[in-house]
Amino acid sequence: MQHPTSNRSVTTLRSGLALVLALCAALLAAGCSELTLPAATPEKPQAPTIQPTPDLAVDAGQAFFNRDMIRSELLYSRLLERGDITKAERLTALERLAISAYNSRHYYQAKQALDRQASMDQARLGTWAWHDLYIKTIGALDRPDLVNDHQAWLTAHTELPYEVRSRGAIAFSDIFARGGDFTRAVNTLAHVHKQAPDKAAKAAMETDYTRALREMPLSQLLGLAKLVGTSNPRSFPHALIQREAVRRGQGSHAVAPDKPGVAPTFAGLRPESSQLSTLLAQSNRTRSDQPVDLLPPRNDVVRIALALPLSGRFAPTGWKVLRGAGAAQARLAAQGRTVEIKTINTDAANWREQLAALPKDFRVIGGPLQVDSYKAMETAGLTRDRAVFAFVPDLGGQQEGSIAWRFFPSARDQVRALIELTADKLGIRSVAVLAPRNRYGQRMSEMFQAEAKAKGLRLAATGSYAPDDHPRWKQSVAQLLKVPEAFRSNKNVPLPMPDFGAVFVPEDWTPSELLVSNFHFYEGQHLLFLGTELWSVALDNLKDVDDTYFQQAACPGAWWPESAEAKALQTQLDKSASPQGSPAISQADFWVALGHDFIQMAVRLHLPENLLPEQINAQLAGLQGVPYAMAPMQWNHEGRASQKLFIFAPRKTGKVLVNTEELRQSIAKSKDRRERRISTAREIRKAKDSKQ
Repeated sequence: MQHPTSNRSVTTLRSGLALVLALCAALLAAGCSELTLPAATPEKPQAPTIQPTPDLAVDAGQAFFNRDMIRSELLYSRLLERGDITKAERLTALERLAISAYNSRHYYQAKQALDRQASMDQARLGTWAWHDLYIKTIGALDRPDLVNDHQAWLTAHTELPYEVRSRGAIAFSDIFARGGDFTRAVNTLAHVHKQAPDKAAKAAMETDYTRALREMPLSQLLGLAKLVGTSNPRSFPHALIQREAVRRGQGSHAVAPDKPGVAPTFAGLRPESSQLSTLLAQSNRTRSDQPVDLLPPRNDVVRIALALPLSGRFAPTGWKVLRGAGAAQARLAAQGRTVEIKTINTDAANWREQLAALPKDFRVIGGPLQVDSYKAMETAGLTRDRAVFAFVPDLGGQQEGSIAWRFFPSARDQVRALIELTADKLGIRSVAVLAPRNRYGQRMSEMFQAEAKAKGLRLAATGSYAPDDHPRWKQSVAQLLKVPEAFRSNKNVPLPMPDFGAVFVPEDWTPSELLVSNFHFYEGQHLLFLGTELWSVALDNLKDVDDTYFQQAACPGAWWPESAEAKALQTQLDKSASPQGSPAISQADFWVALGHDFIQMAVRLHLPENLLPEQINAQLAGLQGVPYAMAPMQWNHEGRASQKLFIFAPRKTGKVLVNTEELRQSIAKSKDRRERRISTAREIRKAKDSKQ
């Protein structure tokens, strides 16, 4: 995958321009610069019958996404009795069974499913999603023993991510406060807050608890406020409880919480206040009774806008994104979800005015595809009142999570994936970088070096080369490998073993073939060669790849057509034609998946008017169940996106997913052969010297 703003992709994008212009001529000649996909008509789900396992799984999934929780619970229980499902399918079934049982108030069933899930995959214990539902479940069971045991377990396991422990403390604090144990509620929070590894982690916990306080029933808040009084106005959680109590009081005696130098009082929090009586009446239902959210209500119409180029040189890409969005719309319609998509052509002269004129219920905007268009949106103030998810790799500065959001893989996602493979999976702790002296190469080199150092890797060597000076590339490789001058004139001189095990080559595929061959000339066959998504994009379009020098190589990418969700997307495309007036697009790729996945993500956001960025970030951080056709995305509590990219190995047919164990063994064998050659050369040299 490559962003359309890159010069490397211009040739590919131009190839479909004539077709797009012909198909769009009537639309644009009429002065129309937007395309609306009306809400698809939901299909009535068919009544389930006794069926084979694959059909049962489909039927269970349909019930789950239709929020028919009782039926979903029943069908997933039956599915788990089958012996012909894979471990991954069993884990998914257990997860959905737990959610369904919880929402059906069958809490023991939910707990059993969660326990089985954790026993099958202990990695779930490191995720907040699992603990969130588990704590809600044992809280709803009204079993203090289970609550106490799990709180003690979570407190003791300090190796867990701090986010899991801090959010767990907030959840347990809520349970204790609902039971009237306000002292334990406060102490639980304070204890975990002190364990925060840094200021950012503390700030994240404080933000989470501020949000929890705003949702808290007033009677519960008053109990906490009475306990903390006006003491410790600068400590956590006392200060936040005081502040929220004053914010809700709004009485004539209440002091503004942000007024400097004044301690808040609670005179305005009298229970007899008519305002407080209303609030109390509205908050009888505790948060543990809230269902686990999956999708918007079936009767709601979700309206989403897309800002895409539908004419001009990037039009082929824009139409692909729109095709994927239409596929997601059709899938959601089959689940009873009504989605209206309005697309505005960013190549039209007045596209910004059209975006500004959208009705307020279009609260989420996907796009644009070009950095310049995003900057134009920001300058025009179009990111203020809506949640804008730009399809660009970098928003620049500190904007991500505060002004707009990113829905696109970044350069950092690429290097993180490579470093995870190198350090965590292969155990290589020393690396090198050889980059072209151009903007792309230097930027990727700097990012790789920063991430490597953050991971604790040793940066053994760095080098660069002039992109167009091919004859001197061999010299650049020799310098990186510290090849002795003697070897360059006498190949019988043994080469020293490099003091690194992997080398990062941020270069396009074709130049990389020549570059990597030079490493082999200098006996670097045992090295792991790391490329960027430029390799992945090129390999998607090559039929007969010369992989001679790339048996130990890897590159990241966001698109893998053999994944289950990618195949599901292709099936959806096969079932439906391209929208009238658009190019015929029948093959799924990264751009089609991008449009599909964005719609699937956006419908799971519940955004009322005037929502604060912090609240959007909280929703993004808690997103679950998005059927990503491309590599899955996630957001932290600051609203910063990351994507878990696939890692590929170049092969004659294009590319395959990396097999870590096979790669490790191949590197070990190559290194062993190299060491034996060095040992043999030394013995020969020693024998010659002894005869002289």
